[in-house]
Amino acid sequence: MTESLTNIESLTNEKNIFVNMEVADFPELIHKIAQPLIEDQDVVVEFPTQVIKREEGFSTGLPTEPIGVAIPHTDAKYVKNNRVTIATLKNPIKMEVMGGMDDEKIDVSIVFLLALGQSNKQLNILKKLMGILPDAELLKKIKNGTKEEIYQLAKDEIGL
Repeated sequence: MTESLTNIESLTNEKNIFVNMEVADFPELIHKIAQPLIEDQDVVVEFPTQVIKREEGFSTGLPTEPIGVAIPHTDAKYVKNNRVTIATLKNPIKMEVMGGMDDEKIDVSIVFLLALGQSNKQLNILKKLMGILPDAELLKKIKNGTKEEIYQLAKDEIGL
C-alpha cells in the first residue's frame, strides 16, 4: 500500500494524539509521544533521541498567539512511515524560538511531532502547519480539544 497526501490515516490517527499531557521537559515529552511510532515500527528506535538532539541545534518553538507551538522533527533516515503526532500539554514547557537570538524561550503548549521520510512530504506538511498557525481560534480548539476533536481538526482543518 503506498501512502499519499490524500490518505489521511497515513499521517495521523487517534493513537498518535496526546491530550493534556503532564511532562517536565521536552526530552520526556518526545520519548513519551514517540513510543507508539516505535511500537508500530513507523520510526526506528533512535528516532526520539535524534529529535531531541536536533532540537538542541535547531530549535522549533514558534511564538504563535495565543498558544506557543513547536514542530520538532529529525532526518528522514530515522523514519519508515510518514506520521504526524499531536500533543497538547497541561502545563507549557519552555522551548527556544526557531531561529531565535539570545536563547529566547517561549512557553509551548501544542507540539506537532513530524516523522516524515521524504523532504517533499516534509515541505508539504510544514506548509499546511504554517497555514494554520496564525489561526488563534483553531489553536485554542486544538489546545482545549479531546483526542477525537483534535483528530477531526487534523483531518478537516489541517489536512493531515
